[in-house]
Amino acid sequence: MILLLVIGLIAPWVVHLAPPRQRPLGLVVIVAGYLLYAIFVANPIGAWQMWAGLAIGIVSVLVFVALTGDGGLRMPARRPRRTPRSRRMTGGEDPTEGY
Repeated sequence: MILLLVIGLIAPWVVHLAPPRQRPLGLVVIVAGYLLYAIFVANPIGAWQMWAGLAIGIVSVLVFVALTGDGGLRMPARRPRRTPRSRRMTGGEDPTEGY
């Protein structure tokens, strides 16, 4: 039953620390963890350890975000992509050389 509490504690952190585009994948991983627990141990839905772990995990994420502003996960500003410059020929080169 301690394992269920640990899964509940880390579940919100897995989703929170994942990059924004991979958060659905983090959620799928957590659901898979609960399903594996349900298959091999017992049904976690009615266990108080799951709900207590989730509550403590969610509160800890919310406190962390409140204390650090944005959770400390600033994304760097994107630079506009540049197309590669074509090779410039210097004055003395023959463009047909090598063919």
